[in-house]
Amino acid sequence: MNRASIFTLSALLLGGCASIDNKVDMSGITPSKTQYVVDNTKPDNYPGYMAGEGNIYSCRYGIHYQSADEYNPRKAVIFASLLQKYAPTVTSHEVTLERFDVYYNSRLKSKQRVAGILGGGLINAILLQEAADALAANKDIYTFDKILIDTDPDKNRHPKEKVVGCENEKEGEYFGSEINSGHDVIVTWLKFTIDSKPYHFRTYYQFQPENKESIAGGIKEAIQMSLEGIAPKLQGL
Repeated sequence: MNRASIFTLSALLLGGCASIDNKVDMSGITPSKTQYVVDNTKPDNYPGYMAGEGNIYSCRYGIHYQSADEYNPRKAVIFASLLQKYAPTVTSHEVTLERFDVYYNSRLKSKQRVAGILGGGLINAILLQEAADALAANKDIYTFDKILIDTDPDKNRHPKEKVVGCENEKEGEYFGSEINSGHDVIVTWLKFTIDSKPYHFRTYYQFQPENKESIAGGIKEAIQMSLEGIAPKLQGL
């Protein structure tokens, strides 16, 4: 099978992900006060489907970025609402949101579907590389319920391990050694300041969705648990 055929096949196999309704409706948790957060997030900047998550030759293959129009209400309001819910006194402080990005990473599962049809070969070799063993997580990692929270996401904890995704892009990639086999991963990045004090977190939420609805539900739970999990780390509130 030639390169063009593989590209077409992979697009068909991942086509379900392209049509998934990942819209996250969190309007029900919106408190009365959200204007305490200044929204300094940047506009969406992620490759289109056929250049990224639908292209098997891309390191972004199988990794869906939650675009701004997939949230209700907008991301800054969701952030403000949940931060107020889990850290109520934060509303008396000056908060500036710099990043709130969510990625749904089903890369390994997507590649396995393609490998099953193509008979493995090169794709299976790539899978083995991406699933390489690595050292245990260090002190900057802690687990809150079902979610893994990284308090120092700029640090390369596993320099000898290949990520599942794009190396050093700080998007939807994760370390295979930190995730249970067979799970998809929702990667959430949160960067903000409170009274000019910087905070930066990355969270991993692993799950095994059964349908489109459970993917959207997982994203919603990942966002909620991320804010609940980081709230105790906010100093002076």
